Amino acid sequence: MGEGKIIKIYNKGVSEVITVIKKMDNENKELKAKLAALEKENEKLNKGLDKYEKQKKKNSTNSSKPPSSDGIGRRTKSLRKKSDKKPGGQEGHEGSTLKLSEKPDEVITLRVDKCTNCGIDLVFMKNEGYEIRQKIDILEAKLKTIEYRAEMKTCPKCGCKNKGKFPEGVDKTTQYGENVKSLSVYLSKYQMIPYGRLSEIFKDIFKLNISKGTLVNFNKKCYDNLEEIESNIKQALINSEVIHCDETGIKSKGKLNWTHVVSNKKLTHYSVHEKRGTKAIDDIGIIPFFKNTMVHDCFRSYNIYNDANHAICGAHILRELNGITDLEKQKWAQEFFDHLIHIKKAVDDAIENGNNHLAEQIQNELSFKYDEILEKGRKEDEEINGQRYNKRANAKKSKSLNLINRLVLYKDRMLAFMYDFIIPFTNNLAEQDLRMLKVSQKISGTYRGEHGAAWTMRINGYISTIRKNGYDLIQSLRSVFTSDRFDPTLPQS
Repeated sequence: MGEGKIIKIYNKGVSEVITVIKKMDNENKELKAKLAALEKENEKLNKGLDKYEKQKKKNSTNSSKPPSSDGIGRRTKSLRKKSDKKPGGQEGHEGSTLKLSEKPDEVITLRVDKCTNCGIDLVFMKNEGYEIRQKIDILEAKLKTIEYRAEMKTCPKCGCKNKGKFPEGVDKTTQYGENVKSLSVYLSKYQMIPYGRLSEIFKDIFKLNISKGTLVNFNKKCYDNLEEIESNIKQALINSEVIHCDETGIKSKGKLNWTHVVSNKKLTHYSVHEKRGTKAIDDIGIIPFFKNTMVHDCFRSYNIYNDANHAICGAHILRELNGITDLEKQKWAQEFFDHLIHIKKAVDDAIENGNNHLAEQIQNELSFKYDEILEKGRKEDEEINGQRYNKRANAKKSKSLNLINRLVLYKDRMLAFMYDFIIPFTNNLAEQDLRMLKVSQKISGTYRGEHGAAWTMRINGYISTIRKNGYDLIQSLRSVFTSDRFDPTLPQS
C-alpha cells in the first residue's frame, strides 16, 4: 500500500483505519491458512516420494522380495562375504569325471591281426595287455506286455469251478503297470512336465498312447495311496527336535491360496490352504502339537504357539538390516549385521573344532555387544526421527525402530543358534523346500482342478522326504502303487 493511500485513509478518521486493518488481518489469516494447507500437502507429497524412492531401491538382499523380482541384469549385493579362495574346484577336491564300470554289460575285444607298420601277421602273438575305453548309453526303450492266463478247472469230486489267482494289480482285462505309473508321477509332479507334453513323451519314446485323463488318474491314485504315509510324516515332524516353517502364495482355481511347508533335514510336509495365518496352521495340525524348537521368519501367526520354543531366521534379519543401511542410512544396522555374522562364525568354528557349545564368557560378551549396538541404534533413530515422534503420540515408527524393538523383544529367539548348536542360523531349509513349488507355479500358472494343488502337495512332500533320506525315488514311487508301500518314516532293515 502506497504512502498517499495510507494518508488518505488516516484523514478519514479512526473508524476507517480500524476497518482497513481488520480487512488486512482477515486477508492475512486466509493466506496463512492457505500456506499451511500447501505446506501440509507438500509434506504429504515428499513422504510419498520418499516412500516411492525407498520402494524402488528394495531388492532381494534388503527386503523380503524374492530374487526373481530383481529384474534381468540387475546385480544385487550378496549377503555372503568375499572368500579368499580362487574360483573353481579347490585343491584336493575330488572331481566328478565319468568312471569306468567294474562290471560292464558287454565286452567287445578289438583284436590286432597284423602289424600296421610292416603288415606281418600277429594272430598268434601273445596279447601284452589292453587299453580300455567304455561307452555308456541308454538301451532302446521298449514296452513289455505280460499276458496272464488263469487256468480254469472243475473239480471232479465236488464240481467246484477253480481258477488261477491273478497277481496284485491285475484286476482288469488290460492295465498299466507300476513302472508306467511311477514314471508318469515322477515326470509330472517332480519334473513338472504338463500333461500334454507328458503324453507326447510316452508316445515318442515308448510308442505308448496315454491320454491326459489317464495321466491325471495316475496322480490321483498316488495321492490316495499316500494318505497314511503323509500322516506318518506329520507325526514324525511333531516328534522331531527342530522344524522349519514357511509359507508362500499360490493360485488355485483363479484365487490366491497359500502353500505351507513344515520340514527338517529328513522330512517334508506340504499343504495348501485358502488362509495364511492361524486358521491354516491349526487345520494342518503339526505346529499346534509341536513342543520343541521351530525356526521361522517371525511371522506373527507362528509366535502365538507358546508350547514350542522359537528361533528367528537370521537371513531375514540380515536382509532387513541391509534395507535400513541402504534406505534409512542408519549406521547401527551395518554394525549389527557384522556382529551377527561374527556370532555365526564363532558358532561355526566351535562346531568345526568338535565343540557343542560356546564358553559362557564368550556368550556373555557377544550378548552384551548385541544389547550395546541396539541401544546405540535406538539413540541414532531418535536423533533422526525423534522430532516426528514427538509431534504426535501415535506417529508411525520407522522400520529401523520397529526392527530394534523386535530384536530386543525376541533376543533369545534371535540368538537361539548361539546357545544350542542343533538350531540353525537361518530358515533357508524351508525356503529351499518351497522353491521348486514356486517354479512349478510359474510353469503351470495356476491349479485349475478342484484337487490339483492338494495332489501336488502330498506327492511332492513324499518325493522330498524320499530324496532327503537318499532312497531310490523311482522304486519308492513304484511301491506306492502296490500294497507294500515304502514308508520313509519307518525303520529300515
